[in-house]
Amino acid sequence: MGEVYRARDTALNRDVALKVLAAAFAGDPDRLARFEREAQVLASLNHPAIAQIYGLEGLEGQEGREGTRSRALILELVEGSTLADRIAKGALPLDEAIEIARQIAAALEAAHEQGIVHRDLKPANVKIRPDGAVKVLDFGLAKGFEAAGAGPSSVSMSPTLTAATQLGVILGTVAYMAPEQARGKAVDKRADVWAFGCVLYEMLSGRRAFAGEEVSDTLACVITKDVDWSVLPAGTPRHIHRLLRRCIEKDPKRRLRDIGEARVALDDGAAREESASAASAAVAAPGPKPSIARRALPWIAGALAGSALTAAVAYVARPRPAAAPPQRLSLVIPASARYVGQYGGDLAISPDGTRIVYAALQDGTRRLYLRNLDQLDAQPIRGTDDAYNPFFSPDGEWIGFFTGAGSANGKLKKIAIRGGPPLTLADTAVPSGAWLPDDSILFTRSAGVIWSLYRVPAAGGSAIQFATPASAQKQWRYGTPDVLPGGRDILVSVTIGAPGFDQSRIGVMSLETGTYRTIVDQGYHPRYMPSGHIVYALDGNLMAVPFDARRLITTGPPVPLVDGVRSTPAIGEVCFGVSSTGFLVYDPGTTLGRAQRTLWWVDRAGNEEAVPVPPRSYVYPRLSPDGTQVALDIRDQDKDIWIWDLAGRNLRRLTFDPGVDSFPVWTPDGRRIIFASAPESNPLPSVLYSQAADGSGQPERLAEGASGQTPQSVSPDGTRLIFRQSDPKTAIDLYTLPLSGEHRPSPLIRTPFAEQNAEISPDGRWVAYQSNESGRDEIYVRTFPDAESGRWQVSTDGGSKPLWSRNGRELFYLAGEPSVLTSVMSAAVSPGATFSAATPRRLFEGPYFAGGLNNLGRTFDVSADSKRFLMIKDPVTDSDTSSDTPLVVVMNVFDELKRLAPAKR
Repeated sequence: MGEVYRARDTALNRDVALKVLAAAFAGDPDRLARFEREAQVLASLNHPAIAQIYGLEGLEGQEGREGTRSRALILELVEGSTLADRIAKGALPLDEAIEIARQIAAALEAAHEQGIVHRDLKPANVKIRPDGAVKVLDFGLAKGFEAAGAGPSSVSMSPTLTAATQLGVILGTVAYMAPEQARGKAVDKRADVWAFGCVLYEMLSGRRAFAGEEVSDTLACVITKDVDWSVLPAGTPRHIHRLLRRCIEKDPKRRLRDIGEARVALDDGAAREESASAASAAVAAPGPKPSIARRALPWIAGALAGSALTAAVAYVARPRPAAAPPQRLSLVIPASARYVGQYGGDLAISPDGTRIVYAALQDGTRRLYLRNLDQLDAQPIRGTDDAYNPFFSPDGEWIGFFTGAGSANGKLKKIAIRGGPPLTLADTAVPSGAWLPDDSILFTRSAGVIWSLYRVPAAGGSAIQFATPASAQKQWRYGTPDVLPGGRDILVSVTIGAPGFDQSRIGVMSLETGTYRTIVDQGYHPRYMPSGHIVYALDGNLMAVPFDARRLITTGPPVPLVDGVRSTPAIGEVCFGVSSTGFLVYDPGTTLGRAQRTLWWVDRAGNEEAVPVPPRSYVYPRLSPDGTQVALDIRDQDKDIWIWDLAGRNLRRLTFDPGVDSFPVWTPDGRRIIFASAPESNPLPSVLYSQAADGSGQPERLAEGASGQTPQSVSPDGTRLIFRQSDPKTAIDLYTLPLSGEHRPSPLIRTPFAEQNAEISPDGRWVAYQSNESGRDEIYVRTFPDAESGRWQVSTDGGSKPLWSRNGRELFYLAGEPSVLTSVMSAAVSPGATFSAATPRRLFEGPYFAGGLNNLGRTFDVSADSKRFLMIKDPVTDSDTSSDTPLVVVMNVFDELKRLAPAKR
């Protein structure tokens, strides 16, 4: 779009670069506007590594076209060759590549601070002066298509590709495009982070990270292929490897969020790595090379855990020597009371470091266990059945906890360490809270996907809303609060742009005014340490960042602390706790909620057969009416509906919306699938759509108006749909919707309780559903389509997610602890003029996925002959298969934090 000339500024007696808008584009208002916008962008930037602009001039009658007024940018003339020319001679030495990358990162950081995204960073847009100074060129430029008939495209030097797609517009150079650019989605500064990683990779290896003979081939590589890390030089430092992997991460939510972190890593990474390696070598035990976490944190044998932890209590009282090395011990939890760690926060340590409380499962019942570290055994805490996410009072004499996590009848409770009954303080379905110094408790409460903060006196009283996420800033959830010294401010996690904490920030919030300010751009579950640090979670690991509690600012870059901690990003919870005396306790488990789940056929006796579908984040499987296909709600990067062909063993994508498509339901003829769809940036307005099951045609919207809709079941004659809809006044209700004619919803069951997972019987006379009207979820049956002519309770000890057999003679449902031990129940149904069901019986049980906190949809299906059930399983981890579960206790973590993450004055 622009032609660059060397020119002489006679007024100021200097050489300049003259960038002229090509005559072919001079009459195009859009091209002209882009050219002028580039001038404005450059004028707003002032950085040594960014080529300067001196002015914007108009040119009359360029190339003999009378009346045509073009434009020219007067730019700084940068002598030297481009980085592309330098790479063409071969890979750069490590020191030279790092110095160039550092300057590029600094330039991008300066642009990002001004709200500017380059979008077209590549070696050809980087110049290196003879003195080694780097200049980044072409900010804000969008170039045109290559001329037709130009022959095979040069991917490395191809112009910026601008192509209309169904999803948006692609802007960038293909070899350096982030996947979201290649898909035509909106981009932010993380697209520059991706391109920076590709450029650094190319400098070190002499090869492009993604290459193909044609532009289309390269685009396919960007979207589908992994980087070949083996071509990096053998001596590439580990911190550079880590930086490259964080930059060239296909999922932007997992990518390095801020290019400034890359600059800091290049500046300080080598020194930190040398220090960390020396410390690791000093404590490493002989034997086979373990994982990073175990190299850094060697365990003492479980048989010694009791006596070692007894010594740990005495250690709290004695003076600590300066820079004492941390001591790490394993705390073994017997298999008879298996540690759960289901929701990521089922673990806490008292402020003085003498007690640990955790949730464990014994004889099918979840409850809290208390371990005094001067004793060998943990004791169950009576009155804590169904308890989640415990936390201590400031004096360590009380434990706050939650029951009924994820259900409408969830409670916040407290119980005394010395004994006594639990006291109920408030209603909440979200297990996340903190005990404040003024003897009040700050906790989260949900309204749909909005999680607000509430405050309630610990002695009892009314809960008062304290802070609500700012939807205008795309905030959705507050979670995992922690009080800061002085009791005037808290740390809090807040989700940005999506309800899960995968994309979240950590901020400081005033307890007096409720004002919020971000201090960590990516992370969740923050905990303050008196050493002057914040410990938090990111990508399943613990990070640490130095923090000034007086000025409420971070004072240095974040660094890794522990590799591999059990966590649940969906709700922002992590299995770790810290004490004011320098203790850290954590569960070295896996990240939950990102599971690469598998599908299994399970017969009525519990015998399993794997379904050969690729492992992915499956949630709600639905068998087609003829039993040949499975519609799958897959919650990974794309969040779409897919279909698995059982005979052909083929997985194909059905929906391509950039938002979240979920909850598939087949029509009885098997020709269409009804699903819910919501924008990724705003999950609240989920609405109903219908799509041909073979993928033809466009999705059809079924209902206008109210939001928060998810399909449940279609009547056997295909004329009516039952769907659930959230309501702030009546919780969750069931509605019917005609599938032909005017799509006007009508209420079916609307009460103050939560009714969901409705299923119409094969004869169309009954509807089974779950409701929490009794204080917990149970299975009920009503008449259909008139739900007022009768009601029967089927389950006797809790239940959810009902499903009819194809002949209508059985009603199946799930019972037990979700995601820990799930039972498939069956109640025989007798035909007749009125409904009649026998006492339910258990068919089989196992560690099948049942939804966890997300109790919104049915997570299993049954074959036409009712002999096999299609179940979902989470991946098996080491802690799932071992007889005993170890936790790790780290003593004197303060000195390690000061060594790994020193504050920068």
